[in-house]
Formats: sequence, structure tokens, C-alpha cells
Amino acid sequence: MNFAGKMWTVTMVMLGLSVSSSADVVPSPYIFQHVGEVESMTVTMESVSAYGTRDTRSFGSRGFEQGLRLRFFPWSFLGIEAWGGLLVPRQGELRHEAAIGLHWLLLHQAKHSVDLQLGAGYVHDYHYDHVMQLHALIGHKFGKFDVRASALLEIPFSGRRDDADLMFGLAASYKLTNSWTQGLELCGEDLEGLWDSEEAEGGARFLLGPTAYFRLDDDFTLKLNTSLIYIHSSNQVSAIDDGFGFMGRLVLGYLF
Repeated sequence: MNFAGKMWTVTMVMLGLSVSSSADVVPSPYIFQHVGEVESMTVTMESVSAYGTRDTRSFGSRGFEQGLRLRFFPWSFLGIEAWGGLLVPRQGELRHEAAIGLHWLLLHQAKHSVDLQLGAGYVHDYHYDHVMQLHALIGHKFGKFDVRASALLEIPFSGRRDDADLMFGLAASYKLTNSWTQGLELCGEDLEGLWDSEEAEGGARFLLGPTAYFRLDDDFTLKLNTSLIYIHSSNQVSAIDDGFGFMGRLVLGYLF
């Protein structure tokens, strides 16, 4: 079975497991911190379209990207996520990526003052590297105001990369209306490139931009993000891609 066939099979299986009303689901308003409050036996499907002028690996790639994300929570504290994407680079051949992971909602603010999520997964990325991922996210809501911080550890098993990569994210949002939440996201990776002139992947990378979330109705959601990208490689022995870039991302979601 080819890549498209596998993704279609996964989609149909996960949709068939959905038995809960979408009105009970409260999705995350963010792009890069994307697990929100959930109820058991719910499914979320997201179509992701993106364009980037710089390669930021875990956050986006140079070229046009189209992907599908499926998230199924058999229980309110445990979720399964599958992702498949296609990348049309500015130069070169069409590339594909696939990932699967688990999300464990360890603490909930209603009982423990904070939201804490842990996760683990596997990615076969656009560079065709095999990568294990571990992540953690902590957040707190102050009425309509929400703040989150996250960390992602990647351990590659192939490719010319660091032995381990650590990425950080910060996000905040405010619920302006019942259907519109406005946020801001900041991400950074390969931060050792700020002081290490021989960082394996060409220097530190940063991403900053606003994210708008719209609840179109009980079933459909829309997220829009435009981000400024900065790659700091001027201090590198082998500079790959220094300077500023841009990335836009549109996520259309359907809640089952």
C-alpha cells in the first residue's frame, strides 16, 4: 500500500471510532502547542497548509507543505496522534513525512492548578531521518488569558544531525469573543548555535508570530499563523542559511 493509501486507511479507522459530540471538545488555539482540553472518545482532523522561505525543521520547511493530522482520545487523559505530510520544495523532488505519537494529559488545572502534558512519538521526517521525540507542555489559564511553555527533545537515529536536539516554545492567547482567540507564539531550536561555532545543523533558529483561532461552528475551526523566522549562522564555520525568512500556516480543523 502506498503512502496516500495508508493515510486514507488510518483516517477511516479513526473516524469510525468517534462517538462523542464535537461541542464538548475545546481545541488548542495554537499552531505549535496544539493539544487542548478534550473529552474521551473524540476525534479531531486537521488539514495543514503552509509555505516557508527558510527550513526550520520541526516548525516548518522551505517550500509548500500540505498535511493531514488526526488526533484520537480514547480517554480524556490519553491521546493518539498521526500525521502525514507532503513537501514541494523550491528545488528538488517531492518529499513526504509521517509521524505517530502519544499524548498523556498528566495534570489538569481544575484539579492541580496547572495543565501538564507529556508525550512521545516517532517521526520519519522530510530529510528521511528516523527521529524519536519526547515532549512536555505546561500551561495555566487566567480567565480568558492563557499561557503555555513547551519543550521538545528529538533523538535522531539517522542523518547528519546533533546527537540530540532540544526545542523550546512559549505561547499566550486571549479569548476576544466566543469564536475568536488571538495568540502569539515564540519557538527556538538549536540554541547552542548562539555560542558554538560548529553547531551540526548550521546555527540557532527562532520563530515568532501571531496565531488567530476561530471557532466557525460546533464542528469547524480555523487557525492562521504568520511568523518571522531568523536563522543565526553568521558565527558558524560552515554557514548554511543566515538571515530572516517568513512562514505562513493555515489549519482547518473538523471536530467529531
